[in-house]
Amino acid sequence: MTTRILVIDDEEDYRVIAEEILKSAGWDIKTAQDGEKALAALKDFAPDVILVDWNMPVMDGEDFCRALRSDLRFKGVPVIMLTVKGDVESELEALHFGADDFLAKPFEPKELVSRVKAALRRARPAAST
Repeated sequence: MTTRILVIDDEEDYRVIAEEILKSAGWDIKTAQDGEKALAALKDFAPDVILVDWNMPVMDGEDFCRALRSDLRFKGVPVIMLTVKGDVESELEALHFGADDFLAKPFEPKELVSRVKAALRRARPAAST
C-alpha cells in the first residue's frame, strides 16, 4: 500500500518543492492551497500524513487542524505544521491545537522526509516506511 500525504500551503513554490521531495521518496502526494480546499480533498483522498502551512488565507493551519481533529475519521492522522515561525512558543501553540510535529520553513529535504517517516512510525508502529 502506497503512503498518501496531503500537502497544504498557499505558496505554490513550497507546495511544488514538498511534492517533488515526497514523490521522490515514493509516496503518493495530493496538494491543496488552503485548509478549505484540503478539507474538500479529504472526501476522495485519505492521507496517512498531512503537512499544513500555518499562515494561509481562507482557512489557516490552526483552523484546519481543529476541523480535522473534530472528524473521527482523521483524529489519528499525523499533522506536521509548516511555518516560518521558528520559536518555542509557536511550536507549543501548534501542538496545543492539534499538530503532532512542527517544521520551520525553509526546510531541508532530508529533514522533511525524516519527519514524515517518524510520523508514519508513530501512527503505524508495525508498518515499514
